Amino acid sequence: MDQRVPILMYHKVDRIHPRSLVKGHYVSPGLFSRQIQTLKLLGFESVGLNGLFEPDRPLPKRPVVITFDDGYQNFFDKALPTLQKAKFESTVFLVARQLGGTNVWDVALGDVQEPLMAVETVKLAASAGTQFGSHTLDHVDLEKASSEEAIAQIRGSKELLESRLGFPIQTFCYPYGRMNAETPSLVRDAGYRLACSTRKGANTDQTDRYALRRINVRSDTWTPVLLLKLLRTARHGK
Repeated sequence: MDQRVPILMYHKVDRIHPRSLVKGHYVSPGLFSRQIQTLKLLGFESVGLNGLFEPDRPLPKRPVVITFDDGYQNFFDKALPTLQKAKFESTVFLVARQLGGTNVWDVALGDVQEPLMAVETVKLAASAGTQFGSHTLDHVDLEKASSEEAIAQIRGSKELLESRLGFPIQTFCYPYGRMNAETPSLVRDAGYRLACSTRKGANTDQTDRYALRRINVRSDTWTPVLLLKLLRTARHGK
């Protein structure tokens, strides 16, 4: 993989909830559509996260990986149709014990409740070409977790998702982007091929496969701003 590969990080594709504590996590459906249309127009081609670092899968001239954290229902309702129209792939990271539930980790902090995709919805999205990875069992902060809890969250989520969904879970994403020195090795030992962080920048074949960098797309990331971020990472890697 000679060129730099940007990985975009989204959370929710929906109108901003007026009572949300993290309004930046929302990207409006209209803005998301314009972003995807512009990427398509400029010759970007999406790459599924599972396919990175595989020697038998050459990358396109302008690759981009699109990821979504948490597995919100609005991904299926409002993001997936836009992606399908553009023939773009994406990867969604699921909180294994909350399939069909809600974002209880946010609600516990006083944030608004949002529905997450259920098992059958995930399967429908998978049949449409969406890839899925793990975001732990319960969206825990792995930087603060004991080794025993981290192993249970990392390994247990892979096992639970695979048993409920019926397909391999190859990728992982650190909740809140947090990890300690031991966490990446636990992810590797659990059988994941690679993992995403929230560190900024693009990725090359020299990037740690268990600390892939991403570009955060927020509610105020207008399309020209996103293109500027992509240009900056393509030229400078950050």
